[in-house]
Amino acid sequence: MKTIVKLLMINPQSCGVFLLFLLIGVASCNKTDTTEMSSTVSYSGTFVKSADTVVTSATGTVSATFDLTSMVLSYTVTWSGLTSNAANMHFHDAGPVIYPIMGFAEASSGTLSGSVTLTAGQASDLASGKIYVQIHTVNIPSGEILANLSQTGSSYTPPSGGGYGY
Repeated sequence: MKTIVKLLMINPQSCGVFLLFLLIGVASCNKTDTTEMSSTVSYSGTFVKSADTVVTSATGTVSATFDLTSMVLSYTVTWSGLTSNAANMHFHDAGPVIYPIMGFAEASSGTLSGSVTLTAGQASDLASGKIYVQIHTVNIPSGEILANLSQTGSSYTPPSGGGYGY
């Protein structure tokens, strides 16, 4: 410290340079990181026939984004070529219906967007690939097509063993 004081007393220009570096140092210590990591995971699925015994040429997709903070799954379902009008649509979790999709067009083709809040267990099952959308029709009430949701993009890396740690 004595050397710095002597240097500043001997060379006034050094004083200005020293103060400049001091101000830059203080200013950089005061910075906060404004980069915010997104907490969303993208999912998609392509419709296939619900069972080997189903005869259909129907196609479609599901795209979804899951917000890890709010636990909200926002989705868009698109379908076409059903053998008859859509009668029911739901999200399933490895079998059981967890969320009925309402407001869809009772038609052989259409598009619908919406959102649903998942429980911690459902979020974990989503991350593990157990959530799917199924469309039931007038001709095939047991379910004509289904689309399993698979992760397509993320700003989040799940812990080992899958899931979101819920």
